[in-house]
Amino acid sequence: MTEMSRASSEVLTSRQLASRIDRLRIRHLRLLELVANTGSLSAAAQELGISQPGATKMLQELESAFGCNLIERNTRGGHLSRAGSHALDRLRVALGELDAARAALAVRPEEPLVRVGMLPLVGVEAMPHVVASLATQQNLPRLILREATVDNLLELLLAGELDCVIGRLESREAAQSIARFNVKPLWAERIVAVASLDHPLVHGDKVPLSALQDGDWILPPPSSYTRRVFDQHFLDVGLIPPVCHIESISFHTSLPLVAGSHFVTVAPECAVRHYADRSRIRAIQTAPPFSTGHMLFITSAQNTVPPGVKLIEQALREWLGAPVT
Repeated sequence: MTEMSRASSEVLTSRQLASRIDRLRIRHLRLLELVANTGSLSAAAQELGISQPGATKMLQELESAFGCNLIERNTRGGHLSRAGSHALDRLRVALGELDAARAALAVRPEEPLVRVGMLPLVGVEAMPHVVASLATQQNLPRLILREATVDNLLELLLAGELDCVIGRLESREAAQSIARFNVKPLWAERIVAVASLDHPLVHGDKVPLSALQDGDWILPPPSSYTRRVFDQHFLDVGLIPPVCHIESISFHTSLPLVAGSHFVTVAPECAVRHYADRSRIRAIQTAPPFSTGHMLFITSAQNTVPPGVKLIEQALREWLGAPVT
């Protein structure tokens, strides 16, 4: 076979595969996801409300379209092959986009829908500014705001269930996946120790960490980013981290508790500014101060950024006084 005829054959094969993929329906895509979730083609067929032979035919059409085996059968049912897992990663993005399109068109089809994942601290200052600014400009899209840990939000982003995430890359696993994201820096955010206005430590300057060791602390769970930063800060200067008296995952709960008691807590600086204007709390000026983390604007590298997401980023940049990059 000549080089030209071989190239012609490869082009033909590519076109044939593209034609077969064009004939796939949404149910075909759901089938692969259901097999991954249930571990059985028959269970997937039951979920779809079709017969086992019907599911087998759909699987054959899927494998024909992709040109490879997607499921490996065994005595307990079946599981995705390596190629099937790779295909499902991409198909989940497509399914997420389809779900978003359906949700966007269900109520007010003339308005775009943006699904934003964010850390709770984003809701204190940043997101209120975004909403107010875009509403004033009459550019505010419909929003779905999802708060969770960064790792959970990034999983949803990769699955196509979120359009963007405003958060951090907190874990080693997330950092290792950075090639799958478009990441842009937003602002620096640090945590601070906080107590009521009546607490003696709020009136000191450069309070040593040793003075905080024996305090009655309200702290987030050990698995949280804030707690890890807090504990490490003491360890870095050779001190044992304080013992937690009350565990609370939400600074929205911890800060009001501190305002009316002798307890001490730790929270994002933006949250302390917000609550300091409304309740009797003040940041403790520790020496050394807690380390600074960086908030990021994260989108999937697999997808084109929708116009509504660009509006969100632009409003954030205006709030920060920084140009859109």
